[in-house]
Amino acid sequence: MNRNILLLLAGVIHVLAFSPFNLWWMSIVSLSLLYALHQQNNAHPFKSGYLYGLGMFGVGTSWVFNSLYDFGEAPFIAAVAITFISTLVLSLFPALVLKVHTKLQAANESIWMNALIFAALWALFEWLRSWILTGFPWLLVGHVLVDSPLPGIIPVFGVFAGSVLMAFLAASVISLVYEGNQQLIKSVVGLCALIICCYFIGAIEWTSKLGDRPIKVSAIQANIPFEMKWDKSRRHEVYQAYADLTSKHWDSDIVVWPETAIPTFYRVANKDFIPNFEQQLKQHNTELLSGVFTYEPGSERIFNSLVTLGGDVQIYNKQHLVPFGEYLPMRWIFEVFRSFVTIPMSDLSAGKGSSVLQMKGIPVGVSICYEAAFGEEIKRALPEAQLLMNVTNDAWFGDSLAPHQHLQIARTRSLETGRYMVRAANTGVSAVIDMKGRVLAESGQFVDQVITAEVWPMRGNTPFIIWGNWAIISILSALILLVFVRSRRANSSGS
Repeated sequence: MNRNILLLLAGVIHVLAFSPFNLWWMSIVSLSLLYALHQQNNAHPFKSGYLYGLGMFGVGTSWVFNSLYDFGEAPFIAAVAITFISTLVLSLFPALVLKVHTKLQAANESIWMNALIFAALWALFEWLRSWILTGFPWLLVGHVLVDSPLPGIIPVFGVFAGSVLMAFLAASVISLVYEGNQQLIKSVVGLCALIICCYFIGAIEWTSKLGDRPIKVSAIQANIPFEMKWDKSRRHEVYQAYADLTSKHWDSDIVVWPETAIPTFYRVANKDFIPNFEQQLKQHNTELLSGVFTYEPGSERIFNSLVTLGGDVQIYNKQHLVPFGEYLPMRWIFEVFRSFVTIPMSDLSAGKGSSVLQMKGIPVGVSICYEAAFGEEIKRALPEAQLLMNVTNDAWFGDSLAPHQHLQIARTRSLETGRYMVRAANTGVSAVIDMKGRVLAESGQFVDQVITAEVWPMRGNTPFIIWGNWAIISILSALILLVFVRSRRANSSGS
């Protein structure tokens, strides 16, 4: 088979490692194939990595088209063009991994060091992708570990350490082929020891349950159609849909509604809906967390917010906005984007302050949609937060891979922090996740459904809560810097 086609195919099959397929080991298969082709012929490393990226992101983030065409009402050609451009940009990252790896491995004789350099570069460029232009931490290799037998490294060093592990195992498979007979047994034993160590780390309980009873929670998924949600004349139908589903679960301590479940400003809903409904909440001793819009008096600043009802009214304003969806970055360049896409409430402001709200006497770390993709941002609520809650409106993704990938990302946050998470989505997938990232209850998609489960407030720190991503990023950066210095010295002495 043609080498270029193999590189594209390697990228495509990597998508199978992520949700909804959950074939975590396909990450090793995919990256092993990439590494083998790279080692076999590294004359054009940038091209090789770029072709791989086109396959991986072309399929794995194809849902960008759904968001733009089905819900953003962009013309077909515009939606295709923007999706294609985003794939071209994302593909630069694996291309740069192979390009830099070729430069650094030239002065290295150790095949195992070269494998480690590859793994370190893969994770570092994933990290760069997670913050450049506000970040796109999607399809990180470490995410797949939540469905594997080796999730234990995530609460220690975070998701990027998981990426290092998977990329190193993949490169090691190929390195064994080149290993001499005398060293082969030692190498196999070393790899087995690494895998066994990572497996048993997963048995460590970093956090512990708090209190003498669990908290009963319900996530309400009303499956409100997109056109109905933003139709002012049908706003009371939306209110009623959520109220009716909630009324069947008054025995829950906390009820969670999705992002912008109340599709208007808080001040508007506080006149025509909230007062009467809040009386019912207080009557049944139930507290509610719901998405809503708020604005800053005296300014034009509008926020995507969360509000608590049934107890003290508290408001959290979303801090990490979605570029092009909730605000327009570098407006002077991308203003033309508005002529193609129609997105309600797409000129929002970023909030500030703590993401910890008090519900039923429990400090809860809250996040809205895209924020759950950023481990460092969720970590800000820790260790104070004893429970995590995330609300989202994945209806934007339609019937695509994205809602499942998004849930997998959220599960990684629970694993990193050792906290239960309640996740409410407008059209799915809603879920209750335990402190190990395991799904306790899960909804279907595009159905009105309520999922109810018991969760425990948790206390204590995982190592990740203490040092975040900076520990693994510092270690990897130091390694690459050391290899770079050695490479420069080797080149200087050779000349």
